[in-house]
Amino acid sequence: MAIHTIYQIEAKLDDFQPVISRTILINAERSLAYLGYTLISAFGLEGSHLFGFQKSFELFNHQQSYYYFLPAMNLSGFVETDKQYNVMETNLNQFFSSSNLNNQLSFQYDFGDNWKISLNVESIETKAIFLHDIPTLIGGSGYGLIEDIGGNSGLHDYIEAFGSGDLDHYYQIFGNQLPYLRPFSLAIANEKLKPEISILKRQYEDNE
Repeated sequence: MAIHTIYQIEAKLDDFQPVISRTILINAERSLAYLGYTLISAFGLEGSHLFGFQKSFELFNHQQSYYYFLPAMNLSGFVETDKQYNVMETNLNQFFSSSNLNNQLSFQYDFGDNWKISLNVESIETKAIFLHDIPTLIGGSGYGLIEDIGGNSGLHDYIEAFGSGDLDHYYQIFGNQLPYLRPFSLAIANEKLKPEISILKRQYEDNE
């Protein structure tokens, strides 16, 4: 059993009520790409869109931001080159470790639906652990997210329609196979987590 640094991270969907969140344990050596796959699975998404991370903080009354993207994303026309990094070449220690306590950290998925998830490091612990035990989810609340539903507003409208039974509009869009509105289950989420991470890693890194 080796010694590893373990991050406990609370991930919470921005600007949504009731709260949709997941709490993850993951080792610091993992890449940001791997954390991305973990978050995609934890929130019930499928990995059919691009994603990235952002670190922002105030410096001399001016906000500084750094961006971490997949290699396929070329945003040099929008982001300064020296502020753009590769999620596959950046590990969690590099992303989270900082002397600046005012960091605002976020994960963004699908730049059309624009899911934005804030990341808060709740604890950092160095201990002996078997790596096959992590990543793992230790908590969560709210529904899973739904691909191509229209982001926060689309998910809110779908939850409202599901509750009232007024789903005609969605049957017109999706046919008889309506997106599943999945409440969070810790047991189910952990059962699916590692197999889905493996699939997502192949999708994003090997184009399978």
